[in-house]
Amino acid sequence: MARLNEVRGAGVRHTLPFVLPFSGLWMVVTIAAMLVFGITCYMVASASPLLDDAARGRLAIVLLLQTVFLIAAVVALAVFTTHRLAGPYVALIRAFEAVKNGDLDRPLRFRRSDVHLRAVEVSFDEMTAALREIRQGGAAGGA
Repeated sequence: MARLNEVRGAGVRHTLPFVLPFSGLWMVVTIAAMLVFGITCYMVASASPLLDDAARGRLAIVLLLQTVFLIAAVVALAVFTTHRLAGPYVALIRAFEAVKNGDLDRPLRFRRSDVHLRAVEVSFDEMTAALREIRQGGAAGGA
């Protein structure tokens, strides 16, 4: 039975530690830009003689909600982007761990959408096949 950390498709929880290293800088810059934009919009609107206090209050609530939803969207995009970037990295680490533990029958598989990594898959599988042959040759020669 497969251990939970070997189950494919459960990669978001494995890639969350990579959110800040991979996308932290653009998250900080984007969120700061949104906050500055929201505050600037409110300051410009609050100086307008066309708005009464009730309209300013409603405008502040709308700008606050807009800023909160935009920040949530940026964080969600950062998690998704990191999952797409770190997913192959996590698959490689799992495959290397399997080889280190002597499991040469476990193939390396990336997502179907990661077509640019197909050559890495093929090379890894060829390497483990060669290691299996070496192991079988050594076992046959030692017997």
